[in-house]
Amino acid sequence: MTTTRNRRRTFPWQVMLTTAVAALAAMPAPAAAQAAANDEVTFTRDIAPILQRSCQKCHQPNSLAPMSLIDYEEVRPWARAIKLRTGLRDKPGVMPPWYIEKDIGIQRFKDDPSLSDEEVALIARWADNGAPRGNPADLPPPVPFIDVDQWEIGQPDLIVSSPSFDVAGDAPDWWGSIGEVPTGLTEDRYVAAMEYKEITESSVGETRNTVGGLFVVHHATLGVTDPNPDENEDDPLAAQRRWPTHEVGRNADVFDPEAGKIMKAGSKLQFNSMHLHANGADTRAHLDVGFKFHPRGYKPTRKWVRMSFGNGVDLDI
Repeated sequence: MTTTRNRRRTFPWQVMLTTAVAALAAMPAPAAAQAAANDEVTFTRDIAPILQRSCQKCHQPNSLAPMSLIDYEEVRPWARAIKLRTGLRDKPGVMPPWYIEKDIGIQRFKDDPSLSDEEVALIARWADNGAPRGNPADLPPPVPFIDVDQWEIGQPDLIVSSPSFDVAGDAPDWWGSIGEVPTGLTEDRYVAAMEYKEITESSVGETRNTVGGLFVVHHATLGVTDPNPDENEDDPLAAQRRWPTHEVGRNADVFDPEAGKIMKAGSKLQFNSMHLHANGADTRAHLDVGFKFHPRGYKPTRKWVRMSFGNGVDLDI
């Protein structure tokens, strides 16, 4: 038996609306313009910048994706596959994953990893022409990534670990509760940001070489109890229902600075709905949940409210 710690990176699967998008709209232009001036599309000049922006947060060693796409030696064997997957556009299996329709609705997103038509065409030309390396001097500086053991939110003020769970390598998917754990808080604190990490305590066997193959948690909902709920609260279950859900590949969640979420003294974290799936190895794991607090004395000026509409099948988003 070997004991390892799963290595989790941050990934660009969660995007946020923004009004400051002028720079984003222009990002693909340099590569396309340079390629137009020179018929040969090369890895160092044209393809590497695309991979850095849209692929490498997942495609790096010990990360979410099944292969690393950092340097030319790693990328070259996958050139035809990259052409195929990026060319799928709005079909299942497209890379990078992007589920917003390109021709309707809001298109201005912060950290949008999707590719333009020009970038898809560049990748296809590069693969069709033998995937040339190009001039090493054209290669952009490598993208800095945080260390695998670091937190995207910075060192948390509080880390709470879920109960441990076991998933056999060939087990069917499982849904259910794994219980609750105390936060240990002795005073009320407002949360500014939070982040999840899946931690592998032990792993026996070979994990599957596929997306999410390093993990056994597909998703997990989180509730935070209120030891002394307000009888006048319109939604007495508000605290439990409004905390972000853990998903494979989810980035940290940073709340509106004027609407910090409160955690009460004596509260507990509830893991009432977990979806576990086998990854090929007999695995024992748990979730670490990290919280960054606002300074003591902070008071929110905005209130969280829950809004529901439709019944789950009325809207196609």
